[in-house]
Amino acid sequence: MAQLQGQTARHGAGGDLATFMLIMLLSGGCNTILMKFMVMQTIPTGPGAATAGFDHPFFQSLLMMIGESLCLIAYFCMRGQKSKDQESALTSPEAPRIVFMVACLLDWTATTLVNMAYVFIAASVVQMTRGAIVIFTCLFSVVFLGRRQHGYHIVGVSLVFLGITFVSLSAFVNPSHDPQARTLAYQRMLGIGLCMSAQVFQALMLVYEEKIMSRYSVLPLQVVGMEGVCGITVGVVLLSFLNYFGLESTPAAYYQITHSTPLLMAVVGSIFSIAIFNYSGVTVTQQASATARSTIDVSRTILIWAVELLLHWNTFNIIQLVGFIILAIGTLLYNRLITFQALDPIPEASSITGKEP
Repeated sequence: MAQLQGQTARHGAGGDLATFMLIMLLSGGCNTILMKFMVMQTIPTGPGAATAGFDHPFFQSLLMMIGESLCLIAYFCMRGQKSKDQESALTSPEAPRIVFMVACLLDWTATTLVNMAYVFIAASVVQMTRGAIVIFTCLFSVVFLGRRQHGYHIVGVSLVFLGITFVSLSAFVNPSHDPQARTLAYQRMLGIGLCMSAQVFQALMLVYEEKIMSRYSVLPLQVVGMEGVCGITVGVVLLSFLNYFGLESTPAAYYQITHSTPLLMAVVGSIFSIAIFNYSGVTVTQQASATARSTIDVSRTILIWAVELLLHWNTFNIIQLVGFIILAIGTLLYNRLITFQALDPIPEASSITGKEP
């Protein structure tokens, strides 16, 4: 009887994990699509004003931070439930508030750069280009965490780099040669550059978060929520500064949102989708592994691309497909979801790069 109950519990846990994986996949895909949908809207910026695109990357970052802050609700709800992670965390010192602010600033920078990129390139290209985070995370893990990198890491990162190169080239495939097309090509180059730059800060944030979670008494859900709270504070101060100097117009963004039902729904949807994505992502990491989470990130790229093609926001491009396949293989190889014996580490051999943590 006890054995049967154990099997039932394991089956139930597996079912819950699969549900959270599906939720993470859908919420992550929805968030990217909604952010792209926002910048595609053209709405007057005020009474009697001309229509303009919703080009407010800093305001969009504030929306993301509001969504992340909602994770604190889940954190406090689960706080009374003792887990192995919480019990082990009690032996570590409590994290000072400044550590959340540092992570928040890195996240703010990365998010804003990606939001800027949405204006110039397709959401699927943005998502694929974000795969560059594997490259920078690998580098920063060696430099700041002293983590060893074996053959499968090096080959995986190399494939990711090659895949992103193909994806980047696919954004420039345009049979037209008129001056407008050249201008658009320049904009696409800027969009890819912005997205690649964002991954530097995103990778720094991931490495920094891993560092603080190993040093202080803090749980992943708390980290996300506190980053969101800090991000709201930073956002209010930053937007006040940008509005004062005419670099951003929050009143225009507010007017556009309140005078367009589709845009308002996209804003509300993006806030809740990022909250659900982070909550389900933390759950998947805790119940499965970080590699499972990275696999879902690869999977949502397919979902985003399929939706774009279905909505005619993008056209099929064989170079982009090849780039994605290479990038996906590189990501899976880096996380050891596919293995090759020749690339496995030899116990007696020294590390290829870095040192034993």
